[in-house]
Amino acid sequence: MLESPIPSLAFCGLYVVVYLATAAALSPWPMARSITSDGLLALLSLSVVAVVIRRRKAWDGVQRLFWDMFAVSQVLWAVGEIGFMYGEILDGRPSWVRWHTMFSLCGGIGPMIAVIARPDRGVRKSATGAVAVDLASYGLLAAFIYAYFVMVPSLLPASREQVESVLLTLVQTHRLLLVAGFAAGYWFARDAEWRRVYQTILIGTSAGFVLRILTNRAIASGAYYSGSIYDLAWIVPFFAYLAAAATAPRSPAESSENLARLPAPSPLTSAVPVLAIPAIGYGLLWLSPLGGAGDSFRVLLTTICTAGGLGLLTLRLSVQSSELHRADEHLKLLAAAVEQTGDLIIITTPDSRIEHANEAASRALGYPRAQLTSMSLPEVLDASQHDLVDQIGAHVRAHGIWRGTLQHRRADGRTFPASSTVVALRSEDGAVTHFVGVQRDSTEELRLRDQLVNSERLSAVGELVAGVAHEINNPLQTIVGCVELLMEENRDTAVVRDLQMVRQEAARAGQIVRNLLAFVRRGSPDRKLIDLNEVVRAMADLREFHLAQRGVTLTLDLAPTRLPVVANRDEIQQIIINILLNGEHALQASGTAHPRITIRTHGDGAMHSVQISDNGPGISQELKGRIFEPFFTTKEVGEGTGLGLSISIGIARAHGGALELCDPPGGTGACFRLTIPAAAPVPSETAALPAVTPVTPANGAAMRRALVVEDEVPIRQLVVRLLERRGYSVVEAASRGSARDAVINGSFDVVLCDLRLADGSGTEVVEDIRAVRPDISRRIIFVTGDASGLASDPDLADMPVLPKPFTSSDLDRALNALMASA
Repeated sequence: MLESPIPSLAFCGLYVVVYLATAAALSPWPMARSITSDGLLALLSLSVVAVVIRRRKAWDGVQRLFWDMFAVSQVLWAVGEIGFMYGEILDGRPSWVRWHTMFSLCGGIGPMIAVIARPDRGVRKSATGAVAVDLASYGLLAAFIYAYFVMVPSLLPASREQVESVLLTLVQTHRLLLVAGFAAGYWFARDAEWRRVYQTILIGTSAGFVLRILTNRAIASGAYYSGSIYDLAWIVPFFAYLAAAATAPRSPAESSENLARLPAPSPLTSAVPVLAIPAIGYGLLWLSPLGGAGDSFRVLLTTICTAGGLGLLTLRLSVQSSELHRADEHLKLLAAAVEQTGDLIIITTPDSRIEHANEAASRALGYPRAQLTSMSLPEVLDASQHDLVDQIGAHVRAHGIWRGTLQHRRADGRTFPASSTVVALRSEDGAVTHFVGVQRDSTEELRLRDQLVNSERLSAVGELVAGVAHEINNPLQTIVGCVELLMEENRDTAVVRDLQMVRQEAARAGQIVRNLLAFVRRGSPDRKLIDLNEVVRAMADLREFHLAQRGVTLTLDLAPTRLPVVANRDEIQQIIINILLNGEHALQASGTAHPRITIRTHGDGAMHSVQISDNGPGISQELKGRIFEPFFTTKEVGEGTGLGLSISIGIARAHGGALELCDPPGGTGACFRLTIPAAAPVPSETAALPAVTPVTPANGAAMRRALVVEDEVPIRQLVVRLLERRGYSVVEAASRGSARDAVINGSFDVVLCDLRLADGSGTEVVEDIRAVRPDISRRIIFVTGDASGLASDPDLADMPVLPKPFTSSDLDRALNALMASA
């Protein structure tokens, strides 16, 4: 969006028409015509100043200096024009060699001097001071030339025609310089945003150059007067300046510039005009003397301007020195940042020779920095990536940047991946001089990614196991129930013994499913009283078959008594499984003959411990101090995260215990000991269980009513038979809807409800019962193989659960507990 209005062609035409018409209307009054015409020209010049002031905040650095020089030049020209108007009032005719001539001439050449700033090269804020001195030097040279060739001769009793001839020649020369300067600017900025600015001014100054030829002829012949059509020689360039200032692009942030291609300011730019002043002044004094007072004026003028030029040159050198000092400090700051960063920074030549490497690169690669600078890039890369070096160079030359992963090789032969970004440094002509590579060791990032992937996999496995558990527990429940019914009906000892074996193996399968669910389900962070022996036995049952498949023998040596501890069961299981997995990996990787893992538990009254040992290669002395560090692992990338033992030791310490590396019992292999503070003894199982008394018609006061909500027919029929044998009148419901209808039509002493139904869930059934018959909402027993979902609901956390597969004794125990609480 433009910040200033652009003068349209219609507006320009209207201004010219008004200008010429006003002059024509005032032609009978020459004085009024001159004042009006000169005033309109001065106003047009000052309008350029107004636009520059209005948009000044849009530019910065050298670009702002460029337009400031334009504004100053237009102010000088306007002052000269007002002086010209004043001279006409006094003399009644145009006066070309009065004091105002210097203002007009310097103002006219000002845009040419402004081009020296080269705003198309960017903001270059740090170079603004030096460029300002350069512009002042050329301004001094212009003022000296005009004073030397125009003002000084005008003070002598020479012919007026001779002085005006020199003046017109200088004016036409500086108009030609304007055209040449902006033509050169347009050429150099032809691919930049500033191309339009140069183009607009070039068109205006070119037209002004042609028109000025006609104007000069009119002046020389005496045909010129203010307000004539010859004034287009000023009007057209001014409109070009106005349009260029209104449409000039805003300055970008300096950080977005290509700093590698910015030109370095040179004091020679200021030295040229300073040296030209005495060369012109004293040279022409010797070649073409004026004699008398004229030469004295020329000597004085040359001396004063030379002294002023030397002062500007001294200031320029001072500014240059300050810039160099700031640049040096900036380079020191950048060097410090490069050296202190943790990223690997390597700078190479186009032929892949390493020219610089920071301290981080030296540490990561394992080479001294002096040695690195004598090597080539392929020497610090894995052999498989040597061909990639040329491809990277070609890609950077074509696209400016390359991003990817490089596999670096350390001095000891080990490799590591690094996320890399490569850019090119180019010379002024665009040739690549260096490649800069900024790289980050991505080993830890890959480990974190693997950890996340493993976590997601474990979550997916948890969902899979939960679904499989439901599908396995249902047929197991049918098997166990039918076996117990057969045992009640059959009195043959041999048959009963076989049935007991079937029930025992089915119960074992059910326990394995529960162990899997306990491991993959994230349990509550609350700590409860658990038996350390029982936890170890569950984990052993979970891993025993897998280890046997890999030829690893798992041996248990458990304490003869219970080992009660207050702990989070899931977290203790995590510690044990982490150590078991590490031992299994070590045995497989080493190819140990007759691999064996032994788990021992021990209690001394104050502390209980679990010791897990193997007969593998063990842990070397240099690694013993690092195995508990986060992300430390001896496995390859993708095979481990290095977090297992660090998490495990954190869990042990949080429980007030410890996890330590200890001496293996046989002297070989690895051994870990988990120690946890002991708690009060766990009551024996027989003492903890209430007496199981089956409810039958013989000991029941009256027939009780039961509702069985189960969508699988075999299990529903089995539970119905078991309840009927215990004297219950049973109503069956195969869905949530039929359960709601049954509750509406009658009351029940007990409701056995599966957690998973085809048209809903057990928790929704409870909500329906609470809405219809709140009096029986506390007589519900959930039947499920996975009760983890109940823990998150405080309203259901205390509901009794009968876990699948359950036995007749489990059913009787649940019914007795429910009746006792009712």
